[in-house]
Formats: sequence, C-alpha cells, structure tokens
Amino acid sequence: MTRRATKCGVWVAMLAAVASAGCGNHTPPAAHERPPRVGGVGPSTAVHRCNEPGERSHAIRFRTRDGVTLTGAVVGSGPAAAVLIHEYPLDHCGWWPYARYLARHGVRALLFDLRCFGGSACPTGRGHATADVAAAMAELRRRGSRRIALVGASMGGAIAVVAAAELHPAAVVNLSGEPDTAALTPGINANARAAAPRVTAPALFVVARGDRYVSAADMRSLARRVRSPSNRVIVLPAEAGHGWNMLYGTATEWSPLARSVATFVRRHTVITRGRS
Repeated sequence: MTRRATKCGVWVAMLAAVASAGCGNHTPPAAHERPPRVGGVGPSTAVHRCNEPGERSHAIRFRTRDGVTLTGAVVGSGPAAAVLIHEYPLDHCGWWPYARYLARHGVRALLFDLRCFGGSACPTGRGHATADVAAAMAELRRRGSRRIALVGASMGGAIAVVAAAELHPAAVVNLSGEPDTAALTPGINANARAAAPRVTAPALFVVARGDRYVSAADMRSLARRVRSPSNRVIVLPAEAGHGWNMLYGTATEWSPLARSVATFVRRHTVITRGRS
C-alpha cells in the first residue's frame, strides 16, 4: 500500500463537509512520529519499541471479560477518549503517531493489540474481538474517560462497526474497513454489514477510490445500513491509500483527514453543558 504525496487543496475540498481542515492549520508529524507502513512492526514487538512513547503515555495491560490479557498504551488524559483498533496483520504500533495527534487535540487515546496480535495473549478458543474492544473501553472508563469513540483502520474499521452495534460508543469511525472480514482475516469474522443496522452512534466512513479491499460503493452501502442520525461517507482520491495511511499524508505534514477525524471524535466525545 504505497503512497504518493497528496496536494492539500484536493483533500480539503473533499473534506469540507466534515471539518475545515486547511493546508496549514494542522501540526505535521515530527520525524520520530512517522508511521510504520505495511510490514512495519512485527507481532512480538513490545509497547516501548513501537516508537518512543509520547507525552503523557503509559504502557498498560488489561483483561477482558473472558480472562484474556491484552497489551497497549494510553496517550493523553481527560474525559473525551477514543479506542484505536489496528489493521491486519499488524499491531497497535501503527497508531502511535495518530494517538499523539489526538492527545494534542484534547482526546485521550487507548491503542492496544487485539488478542493473538502483538504482545496480547492468544487463547485457544480465540473468542470475539468485541470483547477486546469492550475491555479497552472499560479501561478508559476506569481512568476517568466518560464518552468514548471507536476508531478502526482496515480490519479494525470492520471491528469498530461490529463493536459499536453492541457497545454503543459515543461515535464510530471506519477507515477502509471491509463489510465482512471473513475472507481476509483468518480467525476473525467481523461482519460489519450484518451489524450495521444495530449501530446508532454517529458514524464516519472513509475510503479511497480503487481500494483493493473495499470499494466506495461497498462503503456507501454499509453506511446506508447504519441507523445513526449523523452518518457521513468520505471518498478520497486513490493516492490516499488504505486504513491508517490515509491519516498520515506526506512525510512532513498530516493529511486533512487527520484533522477531520479528530474534529469528528471531539464533537461527539467532549462533554458540554447538558450532555454527559
């Protein structure tokens, strides 16, 4: 999933409906925050080797309802929060730069390894990824977060939709998530298409034209099945890439989508008077 430099003006025009991203009003990723691309960090990599943890970051371990120990990290603080769900077959390391970005924009981020990925345990029965997402949300609540969004990339996007149907987060973001992962991710059957009618949270769906895993038509069809009163689909140019790569733009600046997703998450997780 290679990328080419993207002209900011094209992105901004396509994202204006979600947030005013602009070409110069977002903080670019520092050199040490450049994200790993496909084939990046191996499955045995410990949390501290993803990249050096950023400000206010804590390596964590937490347990699911069925007793599985998961590894991850928390970046930032405060009541507004997001669970970041990783791509297949990678681990949470690809989320580090964006977790820092969210933290600087007022959203606490929890990034973690799903069971049988990265440093997390791998039980014989496997179980379902929704239990892992539920445990991540519970960990954030234990730390004081009150409204939590789910943000997933690729496989993680499909899992975010499936988990949202059961866990009712404050919002859900699907970045290139397949309608059904059964054929692509052995052992993980996240059928977002079947779960979508039970999703009532505000939802944002993003895909690039020509994505080899999910088409723009598939993403629009998935979004139409969601029963959320606030539901948007963004279709980006083909060079935007797939999954979390769509957030990172070039090596020297964030894509406007990074700002748009942060704005969407903040809109639905920051507590204001009359909303709790």
